Amino acid sequence: MEKEVALFEVLVGFACNNNCRFCSIDFEKRRFNKSTAEIKQDILRAKQSGAEILGFTGGEPTIRKDIFELVEFAKKQGFRTVRIQTNGRMFASKEFTKRIIEAGANYFKFTINGHKAKIHDFLTQVPGSFEQTITGLKNVKALGRTVEVNILINKQNYKFLPQMVKFFIDLGISQFTLIFPSYIGNALVYKDDVVVTLSEAVPYVKEAIDIIEDYELDKAVTVSIPPCFMQGYEKYATTELYPMRTKIVGPKFEANLDDKMKEEKRKAPQCEKCKYGLLCRGVRYDYVDLFGFDEIKPVPGKKIRSLKDI
Repeated sequence: MEKEVALFEVLVGFACNNNCRFCSIDFEKRRFNKSTAEIKQDILRAKQSGAEILGFTGGEPTIRKDIFELVEFAKKQGFRTVRIQTNGRMFASKEFTKRIIEAGANYFKFTINGHKAKIHDFLTQVPGSFEQTITGLKNVKALGRTVEVNILINKQNYKFLPQMVKFFIDLGISQFTLIFPSYIGNALVYKDDVVVTLSEAVPYVKEAIDIIEDYELDKAVTVSIPPCFMQGYEKYATTELYPMRTKIVGPKFEANLDDKMKEEKRKAPQCEKCKYGLLCRGVRYDYVDLFGFDEIKPVPGKKIRSLKDI
């Protein structure tokens, strides 16, 4: 039986106008991109699935010449939300921003990885990208649309997570996703520049969440941080404990995100002793390849069998 889907993400292809050091896609995959007709078929499948949210992701979806046509086609299918996940650079153009919103996009996830150009531009490997992205964020906000900020946690920015969150709050952002990355693709090629351990990063994640809580903001989500690292903050270990109800389709693949994450995670022997052992998916295989399981410290207590017990 097909799982209930709330979000249907269409990965339009891997082409991008950045070459981020932390990206899980290697450069060779950039040539795999879907046609307009293929993406429209994906959009129709999304509608048939009952999803209320249609997401465009990549790569970078906004560099496609057919992006307005695709967004307009999605809007006509009646989705409650048409979401764009983006590095934000194309939105530096007010004309582009206005046009894509008029076509039907109403929710935007900007991936921004520093509060200063020095950090962000080093990671994207595109000088000037920070200025373009921040201008783009301001342009979308000026037209009254929701912007959520994704932060890919890495060696260059993890100590600045609290400052980054405060920087974005001052720009009017109230929703954040803090993502511990996959160490594959570019992230493995540039591992000396980006790799950080969970033990190093999580204290700063918690500081950032404290700021978000202090401002009583809408949402904070962490990705790929197991709850054993998030004691006192377990409710933010969203993707590790809660069903995702997301389907993603891309060039040459499709997957339910819950299943995909489960397949990509590994559990340590000591996880059997953890109170979250029945619900938690573990840590990513690529992280285990680099660091093993030594950091995993099971949380003592009665086994939690339902999310209601958290």
